[in-house]
Amino acid sequence: MEQYAKILYGNQAVWCKVIDDKYYPLKSSIFEEKILVSYKPVKFKDEPVFLPPCEARKVIALAYNYKGLVGKKNKYDEPLIFFKSLMGLIGHKAVVSYPPFAKKVWQEVELTVVIKKRCKNVSLKTAAQYVLGYTCGNDITCENILSRDWHLARSKGLDTFCPLGPFLVKGIDPDNLALSSYINGKTTQSSSTADMIISARQSVALVSKYFTLEPGDVILTGTPAGATDAVIRPGDTVTAKIESIGTLINYIKKEKKL
Repeated sequence: MEQYAKILYGNQAVWCKVIDDKYYPLKSSIFEEKILVSYKPVKFKDEPVFLPPCEARKVIALAYNYKGLVGKKNKYDEPLIFFKSLMGLIGHKAVVSYPPFAKKVWQEVELTVVIKKRCKNVSLKTAAQYVLGYTCGNDITCENILSRDWHLARSKGLDTFCPLGPFLVKGIDPDNLALSSYINGKTTQSSSTADMIISARQSVALVSKYFTLEPGDVILTGTPAGATDAVIRPGDTVTAKIESIGTLINYIKKEKKL
């Protein structure tokens, strides 16, 4: 297993390999087959500022992809597919802006795939070749807009509504990982990726059937049951945790005027 982070350092986005809690800047692209790493770790005055560990041109997400969520009444032959806004992307310990029109907002822990290289119409057998790694995602959702629109675009595409991080992890099997979410330390979801209807690799194959995927693009693979009953409010601390990948923490605050 290899662990990477994208951090803000010297007012620049810098990819680092994380070894024993030290951050070693990359001397080559994160997308190279053989990644070159600096011998000297970054020295921080304070703790690192995490950026979303991706280079996304697109953020694509799945809905209704856990058996425990859809139950026996599943009416879909495949998960729903939708887009989240690039303006939604924020990193670990960043602030989620709670808009003034929001009445009910929840979080959704999601195993997230980051794409390695350009692909289209990928087969399940070759899907793993196009995966750069995995990270934790939190699909924040505004329910009152969802009820108004009857589709997912605005409700899930608002600014700051797609936290990712803290790490990008390579070399793990994504098919049986415990995942959970918390609000102020209280458990709101607890499941395993083994409960997914289609796996992470199948998700890559499915999405690439419809859209050309580019290096750094992101696929959120769906969330288990429990999210819609766990309402978040300004002042809350929300957490998405996935085994072998990490713990993503964010803070909910009222949206500020520009």
